[in-house]
Amino acid sequence: MSEFDVDAFITELERLGLTLTAIRLPDGSYRVNRWRMLEAAEHTQQIEKLWATHIGDNKSRMMLLASHLARRLPNQSSSDK
Repeated sequence: MSEFDVDAFITELERLGLTLTAIRLPDGSYRVNRWRMLEAAEHTQQIEKLWATHIGDNKSRMMLLASHLARRLPNQSSSDK
């Protein structure tokens, strides 16, 4: 199986209308949020198939995705100081 390309995965989901964000939880783990934009309704089956194919129940890929998303977004809590 080929290597999981996180950037390509995120880009494809965004093209289909799904935006991903991650927040760090108090225990140090991450939570991935999936935000469906208006155009996502047209691509629901593609989005679900892509998610099942690349993430599914694979916890290590979910952690990789979450940590990548967390690094991608500015840390808003540090600007609140």
